[in-house]
Amino acid sequence: MSRAGGSFFAPHGLFSRLRERFEHRPGQEEMSEAVGRALEGGVLMVEAGTGTGKTLAYLVPAIESGRRVIISTGTKNLQDQIFGKDLPFLSEAAGMDFDATLMKGRQNYLCRYRFAEFDAQPLLEVRDEARWIDTIRDWSRETETGDRAEIGGLPDRLRLWNDINARAETCTGRKCPEYEECWLTKMKRAAARSSIVVVNHHLFFADLALRSAFGAVLPDYDTVIFDEAHLLEDVVTLYFGEQFSAGMIEDLARESESLARQQGGPRKGGGGTAVLRAAAAEFFDPVRELLRNQVGRLRFQPADRGGPDLEQEWEALSAALEEVGRSAPGDDAGEMIRDRIAAVQEAAAKVLVRTDHDFVYGMEQRGRNNVILSAAPIEVSSILRERLFEQLKAAVLTSATLTVDRSFDFFKSRLGLDGAESMTVETSFDHPRQGTLYLPPRMPEPREAGFTARALEEIEQLLEITAGRAFLLFTSYAMMGRVRDGLELEGRWNLFVQGDGSKVALVEEFRNTPDAVLLGTTSFWQGVDVPGEALSLVVIDKLPFGVPGDPLVAARIDRIKEQGGNPFRDYQTPMAVLELKQGLGRLIRSRSDRGLLAVLDPRLTTKFYGKTFLRSLPPWPVVREIERCREYFNG
Repeated sequence: MSRAGGSFFAPHGLFSRLRERFEHRPGQEEMSEAVGRALEGGVLMVEAGTGTGKTLAYLVPAIESGRRVIISTGTKNLQDQIFGKDLPFLSEAAGMDFDATLMKGRQNYLCRYRFAEFDAQPLLEVRDEARWIDTIRDWSRETETGDRAEIGGLPDRLRLWNDINARAETCTGRKCPEYEECWLTKMKRAAARSSIVVVNHHLFFADLALRSAFGAVLPDYDTVIFDEAHLLEDVVTLYFGEQFSAGMIEDLARESESLARQQGGPRKGGGGTAVLRAAAAEFFDPVRELLRNQVGRLRFQPADRGGPDLEQEWEALSAALEEVGRSAPGDDAGEMIRDRIAAVQEAAAKVLVRTDHDFVYGMEQRGRNNVILSAAPIEVSSILRERLFEQLKAAVLTSATLTVDRSFDFFKSRLGLDGAESMTVETSFDHPRQGTLYLPPRMPEPREAGFTARALEEIEQLLEITAGRAFLLFTSYAMMGRVRDGLELEGRWNLFVQGDGSKVALVEEFRNTPDAVLLGTTSFWQGVDVPGEALSLVVIDKLPFGVPGDPLVAARIDRIKEQGGNPFRDYQTPMAVLELKQGLGRLIRSRSDRGLLAVLDPRLTTKFYGKTFLRSLPPWPVVREIERCREYFNG
């Protein structure tokens, strides 16, 4: 038994002397013991909800293992919490001896060289962003990390940041005059000396996808702990697929144009970029036409199956890219442009082939101008097994949502971990006392005409009970927009709606505003934490089944059918169960939280599969009358 699990979290262990209001959590102690055993060799999956103390339960045995352990999180918020709060506690209060490094993706860090060039001659796409230049300059002189997260209030989508960050496409590596002082150089050297390296899933799998062929960002490791592990399949799908987009071409054109301007060329269109933009328009416009009035991602079929024939347009675009490369100067900056062109051509070749049966090809429009063509692996289980888990000594995967109907089988099969050990850590929350689940009676099904009107009626009654303080979570932007319109007509609530600002800013405003109601879609179903009375109600409009028309969902359904399985039972329902658990999990974030939950979809009680959903949820009391909600909430 590890010292961590056996003594640190025990009733009279070190932890009890460090926390003024210590309360022994048997589940935390059991998890720490299990993680300690797994780190000696093996794979462990742990479902541990909010309030179980799972972060410390894996950090203590990770530190005491004496080996380098990569801690990978699903969100930057958790990454920052671990590095800024939990690890300092173990080091300073508990006296544990270790070195730790925080690593994020390159785009989070300022590039000294690029910022010096930009600051000398600012070229802004958005004039209002000029006010941030002085702030960034002052911060750059004092920061020890170069991490943009240190700048309070810096907008998520600040356009000028793309001109000054340390992304790989514009990095000259050791040739850069700022290489020794570069924050990335210092971060990588610190990580190489550290036993605990805290990353996020995006950085981890970006590194895994490229490290065999192009070196590595992360130091060598044989042990990984994945927190928020329910996100792994989506992240792996992204990084072991490929994308080619109009935005990539425009970004390359802007860099080439800027370089040509520095060489004395014209302000617009220099370096062959005028021809490049024209060829890009010829290539992407037929796809834009196919996507007109369409929502979401569509199949990017090969030409012989009715998809767009882009062979001639690609030849012209490829030739234009080659001309931009020839026009670039012969120095390091020009060589960097040529490397980027080669990378774009390689990505396009993989996407345009559209014939690999292990991939599904998609096309979608994001924003007004960006068209994205993609190739995504249909299954990631073999990728994870061969590229990752078979190469490791030990791995731990933990999340609040890993089981469906109390079983780990679905997640194990999706991640290629059929032989992994598993355990469930019971939460310290008193669900029957802290929450009540309302399932309104006589609701039409979501596809029926009267659903939106009845949903709005139920939402308004619930908001009156809780005085706002609510998350309204939707499965589509269309439904979110219709409810927003209805609530704005009433004019009673302060509404915060996804898309009206950054996620962090919206949540912060919601937290500090009376009568507040936040409306969000998929990205707000997880990773949002508002403990206390500021959040007293969570409403979900529909069961979050994946859109069957999405190319990736459709391809995975077809693959399961080919293998003789039942896609609805084996894939669609488990995925929706996990998503629903994440959404409803926004409400109870501490043992003092209390409130109402509501699911407006009647299929929870009218369809046979509704029992699978209900058995997978915490043991909240279920009520069917709005008056019971009022009685519960008023105590």
